[in-house]
Amino acid sequence: MKKLAKLAVISASLSIALLSSSAYAYANDILGTGEDYNFSGYGSYIHDRTATTAYLWAYTEGEGADRNKVRVESDFYMNGSLVKSTGANRVTYIDLDYNAKATRINSLKVTSNQYVYNKVNEYKRKTSQDSW
Repeated sequence: MKKLAKLAVISASLSIALLSSSAYAYANDILGTGEDYNFSGYGSYIHDRTATTAYLWAYTEGEGADRNKVRVESDFYMNGSLVKSTGANRVTYIDLDYNAKATRINSLKVTSNQYVYNKVNEYKRKTSQDSW
């Protein structure tokens, strides 16, 4: 009788361990491990500059099975003054821009913080800037 009881306890313990490992594997398949997320691209740029106009922009692009969203926050400066500060997020790719226009452009600068988030809201951060 004692052997039968021990066998039942061992059997129940093994069943619980097997169910726990199966549930863990299933959760990792559904939710992921949280580690498969990264940047596939990011940057801040100034293009099409003339004496009176310019196009400033920044972007963030993310990848990975555990990626939840990407975000970019940018500050745009013209002639030494902050002219626009903005941020936004999307699932895979986001960009922000500013069309600079003035009587005379003496200097331009864009500074950005880029983020990629996983499904548990952990993030990786990069910074970029361009200036003229």
